Amino acid sequence: MLKKKLKLVLVTSALLVGSVSFAAAAPGQVKADHRAKLMEKFDANKDGKLDRAEKLAMKETRAARAFARMDKDGDGKLSLVEFKAGRMHAGAHHRRGGKRL
Repeated sequence: MLKKKLKLVLVTSALLVGSVSFAAAAPGQVKADHRAKLMEKFDANKDGKLDRAEKLAMKETRAARAFARMDKDGDGKLSLVEFKAGRMHAGAHHRRGGKRL
C-alpha cells in the first residue's frame, strides 16, 4: 500500500514538474500561435498583414466581446455596477500581464 502511494506521489510530481517546464518554454510559441490565428481570422485579403479596415474589424470584434463580457444580464446596456465590475476585471487582467482580445 505504501509503495503504491509513493509511486502515485512520484508520478504526480513528475507530471507537475514536466508541465511547469513545458509552460516555461511555451509562451513564445503561444504568442506565435495567437498571432497566426488573428491573421487567419482578420486578414481578409490574405496578404500577410492587416490593413486599416482589417484592423478596424479586429478592434470592433474585441470591443463587442468586451461589452458582452461586461453586460452580465444581456440587456444590451451596461449598468454602473456592470461597468465597474468589468473595469475591475480588466485592471486585474492587465496587472497580471495578460493581453486583452
